[in-house]
Amino acid sequence: MSEILYKLNNIQTSYNTKPILNIHALQINQSEILGLIGSNGSGKSTLLRHLAFLESPLSGELLYKGFSHQLIPLHVKREITILLPEPTLLKRSVKENLLFGLKLHDDMENAQKRMEEVLELVGLLPKKFLQRQWHELSSGETQRVCLAARLILKPKTLLLDEPTNSLDYNGVPIFSDAISYANQQWKTTVIIASHDLLWLSSLATRQVGLHFGRVMDFSTSNFIFGKWEEKGKNKIFHFGDDQHLQIPKEWRVGEKRGIAINPRKISLTKEIFTCKEKLFFLEGFIKEISHLQKDDEVSLKINVGEYTIEAIMDYEEFKKNSFSLREKVILSFSQEAFNTN
Repeated sequence: MSEILYKLNNIQTSYNTKPILNIHALQINQSEILGLIGSNGSGKSTLLRHLAFLESPLSGELLYKGFSHQLIPLHVKREITILLPEPTLLKRSVKENLLFGLKLHDDMENAQKRMEEVLELVGLLPKKFLQRQWHELSSGETQRVCLAARLILKPKTLLLDEPTNSLDYNGVPIFSDAISYANQQWKTTVIIASHDLLWLSSLATRQVGLHFGRVMDFSTSNFIFGKWEEKGKNKIFHFGDDQHLQIPKEWRVGEKRGIAINPRKISLTKEIFTCKEKLFFLEGFIKEISHLQKDDEVSLKINVGEYTIEAIMDYEEFKKNSFSLREKVILSFSQEAFNTN
């Protein structure tokens, strides 16, 4: 069983009184590759900066290897490195950029060999790039050198914020291989925030969704937000085709906060059925089917009125039901499927 690396309890962060993070509980295990997903403003970058100890939460407990964020020793903090969304290099050569971290850590042993190793990991030929100046690099090459400058330290924890933003089509799989190598060979824990959900799902061993600073224990694909109509003791959301979702008024939803439905707790059938446990029913047409091979599951994207809802099921269950594109299906789920925290 993997040991707990980070432990967060009741973390709250605000910028100018605006709530950014409200994390009741989150644990991150050693040696996992954790994907952070969520829309802009969901708190992903702020969370990464907290995990790198670049910022402190307003309140709550953040532990790394048992050390509080208020008392973590410098030598432990140096195990962690972060790559920001718009990485920059020192105005020096690639070689000097790579050596900078080693000098800072007073770790110059086998420096030449290590520089060549990490450049090859990120797909750059050492003979061609070691002496190249920072201003001679493309944005994608800069991104690769910045990753190499972190990998050369063989970090215990690597934090990546939108790492594929500047990469071309060929650069993305190279980044994937470099991250996997660090994780497998050095047991580096990797935490990645990315909008590239397809890439992230192929790499991460686990994903955590953030929505308005709250942790979701499932994919953030099914957010129902917009205009909720209050009617009596209920709130009603209209999908635009005479279908609606009705929930209790006390549930915490709003035009921006919305409500999330766990795609793995949605049942699909070809005909409606009655069941006490299934309190909510919607009707739609399958518009997309994809096989999630890592977990041997199938993702079905379903048009419900003007909206798309994702349902995820086991591959064997999918085969048994023989669902096909453009087929009409009934979505059913219980209160347990909602995240309303």
